[in-house]
Amino acid sequence: MTWRRRAALAAFGLTAGCATASPILAPARVLRPEKVELDLGSALVAPVGTATLEDARRPGATNEQIVRSAVAYAMAPPGVVPYFNARAGIGHRAEGSVGLIGRTVRIGARREFIHDGDFTLSAGLAGRFAFIAGALDGLMPDFAVQRSSVYGGEASVVAGITRRDVYDVWFGLRAGYQHSDATVQALAIQPLSFELEAHRVEAAAALGLRVGFGRLSAAIELDLRMAWSVGGRSGADSVDALTWALVPAGAISWRL
Repeated sequence: MTWRRRAALAAFGLTAGCATASPILAPARVLRPEKVELDLGSALVAPVGTATLEDARRPGATNEQIVRSAVAYAMAPPGVVPYFNARAGIGHRAEGSVGLIGRTVRIGARREFIHDGDFTLSAGLAGRFAFIAGALDGLMPDFAVQRSSVYGGEASVVAGITRRDVYDVWFGLRAGYQHSDATVQALAIQPLSFELEAHRVEAAAALGLRVGFGRLSAAIELDLRMAWSVGGRSGADSVDALTWALVPAGAISWRL
């Protein structure tokens, strides 16, 4: 196996065991001032309709297939991801939030623009970032990730119905952009280092349900996500990939 191919595998393997997602998992209505809600849950990123991963894992996979898989999934690998989130009402029909979704930190704010009886329409902006570095022992022993960063942002619009504070149903649309770059060093072939970079644009539609029991509530959501990614090794031709994923998610919430 050439060092270029091993570098691509290292980049892909960096996040293969640490999925990431960005579910809405919140009603269209925002929290009132001084109200705080804590969410604990998980999400599953399940690729559909693509052979990108399978092609990269075959024994006869080419360098291009491996790099394309790394570009497509390094920022949002498949698998189960833990979800921790806190929301707080900040007044003016708005709320702020901060969450840890796998290895990604998400910080954002939302505001209600329409509130008519049981119906609410809200919109928000959020930033996302993650940093990873370290050896890839057991996965790619001859390589170490010296520096890796993922950052970007997203916008969302959510429409929903609230009934007597007992349950909420919502439909949301989300669009976002992420950038990733990393430096991977070959430990056995020093001093070779490889720069890898990727850009990712994604869009998602979400349908969710939340049922409350006093201060306690439970929510489930199903997202259909499409993403287009482009990138590759520095100095080499870029590759691109279009991927789809289903992202079911759920959380238990406690209102303070």
